[in-house]
Amino acid sequence: MLLPANPNFFARSPLDRAGHHRRDGAWLAQALDAPETVLIPFHQARPFVTEEGERISAGWLGAHARGRIAGDDALMLFLGLDAQKAAHFAIDVADPAPLAELGRFDDLRALGPRLARDDLAILGCAKSIFEWHVRHKFCSNCGAPSAVAEAGWKRECPACKAEHFPRFDPVVIMVPTFGDKCLLGRQRAWPRGMHSALAGFVEPGEAVEEAVARETLEEAGLVVREVRLHSTQPWPFPHSLMIGALAEVENDRETVDQHELESCRWFTRDEARALVAGKHADAFAPPPFAIAHQLLKSWAE
Repeated sequence: MLLPANPNFFARSPLDRAGHHRRDGAWLAQALDAPETVLIPFHQARPFVTEEGERISAGWLGAHARGRIAGDDALMLFLGLDAQKAAHFAIDVADPAPLAELGRFDDLRALGPRLARDDLAILGCAKSIFEWHVRHKFCSNCGAPSAVAEAGWKRECPACKAEHFPRFDPVVIMVPTFGDKCLLGRQRAWPRGMHSALAGFVEPGEAVEEAVARETLEEAGLVVREVRLHSTQPWPFPHSLMIGALAEVENDRETVDQHELESCRWFTRDEARALVAGKHADAFAPPPFAIAHQLLKSWAE
């Protein structure tokens, strides 16, 4: 299947999710016993990584290790098959001690710029699902405890038989433009000089383009004339889908919502290039693994 190029980290996983295997208990059991099968441990939504010199890698283990690092009741997530048809799983580890001499569990956001993009896409997916399980242990229909099903991709309520599937939150993230300049905002909590795209959650009953226009108006007081969708990014913090756009606005007379932002600032195209390159005199943009960087880079170039 040919897909359009996506420049964003956490996207374009190399695995075939092979969802038809999720209900097949016999196949899953056989896969876990296969010598080529690998698994990645997580502890409190942090992936296991190994470090050799300056290189950090995802800490994939053989599936045979699962009995030594986790109990029989540990949450297992079937992630899919690689090009050689080897199965990949993630496992939630309650006690990190058995792996302490081999590597460490670390925050995925901090690891982002240093991990291989293929591993980042796989780990981001696993983190999102594990976070979803933590927040959905009880049935939203009747309140009874729910149970894991379908290799970690579903929860079932034994009391009312309701089925629950992982959900994600759609978020629009946009760079408003006017002529040969673009607007970026900053929040008080950010490091000094950091500026980024505007963003906000898509509301029920709202088209993506409408959300771009509403959030731009709410945060910066600018009326959007045209929306051009750029790309999307799965964002596992905890489980969002970032929908990137460039938004042409009617004028450059912004009015900043002080509840949302500390300030906004217009940057010329040359200044945007300097931001992307990390060479601006007094401002900087998010790193390349954030979609805001890719939006700004696309407009600047």
